[in-house]
Amino acid sequence: MNRRKFKGLIVLMVVSILAIVWVQITWISNSVKSQNEQFDFFVINSLRNTAHSMETNRRMNFLNEMFIRGYSALPQAIQRSAQPGIETESFSIQSSVTSDTDSVEIIVSTNDNPPVRMKVTREEARNRMGNSIVVGSDEYMRWIQQQASEFQTMSNQLVSEMFVWERNRAVNKEELLHTLQGELTASGIDTPFEFALIRGDSIIDGVYSRARKKEFIDSPYKVNLFSQGLLWKGETLSVVFPRKANYVLGTMGLMLGGFGLFLLIILATFALSLWFIIRQKKTSEMQADFINNMTHEFKTPIATISLAADTIANNRVITDEEKVRHFIGMIKKENLRMNRQVESILQIATLDKHEMDFSFQETDLHEVISQAIDTIGIQVTDRGGVINRQLDAERSIITGDGEHLRNLVHNLLDNANKYSEGAPQITVRTHSNGSGLFLEVADKGIGMSKAVQNRVFERFYRETTGNIHNVKGFGLGLNYVKAITDAHGGTVTVESEPGKGSVFTVFLPYKSETRS
Repeated sequence: MNRRKFKGLIVLMVVSILAIVWVQITWISNSVKSQNEQFDFFVINSLRNTAHSMETNRRMNFLNEMFIRGYSALPQAIQRSAQPGIETESFSIQSSVTSDTDSVEIIVSTNDNPPVRMKVTREEARNRMGNSIVVGSDEYMRWIQQQASEFQTMSNQLVSEMFVWERNRAVNKEELLHTLQGELTASGIDTPFEFALIRGDSIIDGVYSRARKKEFIDSPYKVNLFSQGLLWKGETLSVVFPRKANYVLGTMGLMLGGFGLFLLIILATFALSLWFIIRQKKTSEMQADFINNMTHEFKTPIATISLAADTIANNRVITDEEKVRHFIGMIKKENLRMNRQVESILQIATLDKHEMDFSFQETDLHEVISQAIDTIGIQVTDRGGVINRQLDAERSIITGDGEHLRNLVHNLLDNANKYSEGAPQITVRTHSNGSGLFLEVADKGIGMSKAVQNRVFERFYRETTGNIHNVKGFGLGLNYVKAITDAHGGTVTVESEPGKGSVFTVFLPYKSETRS
């Protein structure tokens, strides 16, 4: 995958994940808005029902009180209406009967009011008034007058009582709390609330502790109490919900939990996919580089061996024993080089399959180090370099695989030699403690940055300058060092600074066990 396609894939994945997250957030936002609107609707409806219930209860209480008191109060009022001195209206009743019809028109009139006309049949008129057409009865007039006066007095008394009752009747706070709580519960709202009774800009009563005056004044949840009163309109009931946000979100707990889990899964999947893609890209690049370097590393000795063989076959050379020996030595050297490269590849393949055999036995690490130095020393000497030995460990015998440990030391020395400019200056040191032995391989080479140090033990990884590898190799040597160290139960670290060299430190315990 080229760089442009890789970037395009990353951008596409990022845009996709952002779109999914945006859709989810928008959906959640709309759901929260809908829940708030539903909450507001139920609260307002509960407040209206509360106001209606309070008003109905107030009327019923008034009527009950009036009925309890009325049996003694109202008759007195009625008696007072019949006392002398009370001005009454005069009534008259007239009727007219035509000879050609069976209907009778009765006219009832007062001094101050327009007459009231009623039509009845002739038979009904005779039954009610006999044969008299014009009726005037003082007794009947007095009875009508008395009834009207009594009702007028009762009405005046009722209005007076209602006025006094409304002005002196305070709102029952406990009744209001009980009614409001019942209405909210019936609407499915179960969250703490506080309320206050407001008259103008003042709070006259209520049940509150956390909410401030401004919160009640600005609250959207208000309703007028006793708005149907005849003489007095009462107070405004204002309600505040201190935990409204938590309650609304709590009603969406399952939805929000599912959204969070879904979003977490999406982000985790995206991050994991991105990590795998980047890692695979790096692995592919390193594998491609490995193949290119392997081709080059094999091509060079093959070409050398082929050239030496062709030279030996020459008639003038084949008779020269010294030249023949020289070219045979060259062939053997290049063959050994190829064999070592193949062996490195096979070792890594074996480690991948966890099939590497270890023969753990007592091994003198100083002896192993000396053997490795003797092998790599020729190359270092050819470059005008030197390997200094400071084998100061008091105890050099450990339990390990001698062959693999020799390859470990050889790879560290080879790495120090390859990444040293000019004549290599390599120092091998050992020291020990109560649990194991420390091996240090230090050089004064090109060094490495912190970023390179974090990846130097990865398979196929090699430091580059720009996009060009300055040193040929497979990127397997240090990976092999770490694998062998881990198999012996040890550790390997590196300290380096660009331009000043590197120090690789390997710790190997005295007793080792194979690790899978």
